[in-house]
Amino acid sequence: MSLRFAALSAFSVCSLAFSVSAHAAKTAELLIQPVASRFPLISVDVNVRDAKTGTPISGLTTADFSVSEDLRASELLRVESLAPDSDDKRGVDFVFVFDDTGSMQDEIDSLIQRTMEFANIVQGSGFDYRFALVSFGDELHKKVDFTHSAEEFKRSVSELRADGGGDEPENALDALRYAATTLSHDVARRKVFVLITDAPFHSSDSVTALTANDVLGDLANIDAVLNVVGPNLDEYRWLANSRFGSFYDKDSGQFKRIIEQIAGGGASNYRLTLRTSRPEFDDTWRAVEVRVKGAAFEGSGVSQYQAPSWVTASSRAEPERGIDSLYAPHNVVDGNTESYWAEGISGAGIGEWVELNFASPVSADRFTLTLPSGGAPQRVSVQINSEGKRFYDLAAGKSRQSFKLPSPVSVSSFKVVLESAKSGANGFAEIELYQGDKLVEPIARAHDVRRTAKLAMEQNQQGERFYHAKKYDDAVFYYREALKNDPSYAQAYSNLGLAFQRQNKVADAIWANRQAIALARGATRSTVLASSYYNIARLFEAQNKFEQALQNYIWAKSSKENSVYDNAIVRMNGKLGR
Repeated sequence: MSLRFAALSAFSVCSLAFSVSAHAAKTAELLIQPVASRFPLISVDVNVRDAKTGTPISGLTTADFSVSEDLRASELLRVESLAPDSDDKRGVDFVFVFDDTGSMQDEIDSLIQRTMEFANIVQGSGFDYRFALVSFGDELHKKVDFTHSAEEFKRSVSELRADGGGDEPENALDALRYAATTLSHDVARRKVFVLITDAPFHSSDSVTALTANDVLGDLANIDAVLNVVGPNLDEYRWLANSRFGSFYDKDSGQFKRIIEQIAGGGASNYRLTLRTSRPEFDDTWRAVEVRVKGAAFEGSGVSQYQAPSWVTASSRAEPERGIDSLYAPHNVVDGNTESYWAEGISGAGIGEWVELNFASPVSADRFTLTLPSGGAPQRVSVQINSEGKRFYDLAAGKSRQSFKLPSPVSVSSFKVVLESAKSGANGFAEIELYQGDKLVEPIARAHDVRRTAKLAMEQNQQGERFYHAKKYDDAVFYYREALKNDPSYAQAYSNLGLAFQRQNKVADAIWANRQAIALARGATRSTVLASSYYNIARLFEAQNKFEQALQNYIWAKSSKENSVYDNAIVRMNGKLGR
């Protein structure tokens, strides 16, 4: 079959790999890359090789694979072989677009250390490869065209000097354009771009005239996949997703693993399609484990991906504050016209968008848009279920505006795109979908939170009383009731996770703690994050899933310093022989 690389991304992968086997002679090593742009379907690109020799293992079938997600079995729908054969020997070109400002020295050192291993993974899988490099700050720095020599590429990387910067954002878009349009691309070869940065990017401002949409067009012209290793921001997840690549959280503490995983994904010999066991659009990280157990080999690999949120956007103002941004996408469904989503690029924000995703389709025949005070959108387009655009003009000076759809429609996703606007921060205060006079249920429930939040707090407190009395079934009941009344109540999810843990419901406990992490905000955010990551790590450690445990201990430490986390990281590295 064709080797056209089409790894579909999500919005966020932190990649890990390891192998186990009862018989060393039969140990398989798996490098896996789960991607979720078709969520709730997940694609997993897998490089399966002999752990001793590095030789690709061929001939595996669906019966040889099993997949679990946060310790819960997932439905494996299909396994495809991607191994090169005599009819298709196309090479793969890896283009590294690297932020070399002052804070990036550790990543430069790691890339130097991993270059030869990267090349060996690709070459050992039967693929011819080339490397290229473009580095940048506010301006483009080093430009190295394609080379077949891993040693030459390593020398180029070793000449990078992390310097300057400190005045975020940086100019990733011009660097990507140069890499897409000026390097000596060969149309016959697959193209895998890797953008590595720790800063947001300039867009349509005094540094660059480019927008993300411009660069996506450049990448589409050469049929390039884009992987992004960067801060966990909307725009980076969107870039990777739009160009069939993967997003990796640079702050995962696993940069060396990420680089190894990109090599494995670029030279994968199998592609698995599975259905997630948790189809909720909830912005949570998920740990995926792929196991191979056949007559000749057995082994496993693990990785992380981030499920999409039910409200997403191409960008947001104050991006560095993440969920605590005053202009976060979720403001469009909170029922409060004083809060709003605002796009985060310079100029009028043309082409920026916000999207609602529904786990179960809702029926709608009209929608309303409420503009924020001072907002100046003039024309929008609406895409329902990723179909063609429908255009709507907005009346000047009118805050809330209603539009009928041509006929009732079943809606799984609803995207609103800014097509025309006056300059300034643009966005929406509310987006509402109706069937007749009735607001669709997910949005109605989000609006109701302000009314029911006090009741939710009382129910959570009742749950805590039962928990301390060791009446865990009753505690779970009241925590669930609290979350019915306030689905964004992070502390109730954290408490629910502890109660599930006491009931020995390990997968449910992991899920509840992940929900707490996704929803944590405000003054208690760092504490909730640290404790929830720690609880997840302990659950994985108890199951002897040391790689997953290590990742979550690292995230706990990144949220809040504690010697307990430091000791746990040392302990997990010892278990993994590092």
